[in-house]
Amino acid sequence: MQKQWLMTLQRMPASGRSWDAVISADLLGDEQSGKVDAIPGLVSDVHWSASLQRSGDLFHLSGEWSTAIRRECCRCTAPFDWQVSSVMERDFQLGKADDTDARDTEADEGVCESLPAPGELDLLDVLREDIWLAWKADVVCSEACKGLCLGCGCNLNTEVCSCTRDDSDHPFAALRKLKLNG
Repeated sequence: MQKQWLMTLQRMPASGRSWDAVISADLLGDEQSGKVDAIPGLVSDVHWSASLQRSGDLFHLSGEWSTAIRRECCRCTAPFDWQVSSVMERDFQLGKADDTDARDTEADEGVCESLPAPGELDLLDVLREDIWLAWKADVVCSEACKGLCLGCGCNLNTEVCSCTRDDSDHPFAALRKLKLNG
């Protein structure tokens, strides 16, 4: 882990800290660094602009990030680069030096993560957590994706299917026989 992203909150200047940085995909994808799971499939570096402001023992992190991650479309199973971005808001609070476990406490505007003094914070782990929070289970390569043929399994975006559809055993097939006067 790069030391520039390790913060000791107790020693942070009153003016806070701001950054507009590009974080290497290799660094965020490195399984040997950090405590939070590495992000698989990053195809571009992460652009991260944020600020960390101090107010007594409370620290407010706000910012935004964007990147591209290699994913598989849930409709057609083709790989594609998923463009993802998010706005982040996190609050941290310094606890007492003898606090051995970090606890979440209710702050004025939501949950605040409590860190034992001196408040060691790995900002790359915070960024990884936020990327995982933005992760969607099902993503599509495009809204117009046609998916796979239910009969032969071909990708309907790239191939023409020659399957004949037989919906006679479909639960609503009997509705086709109704004569409706309109």
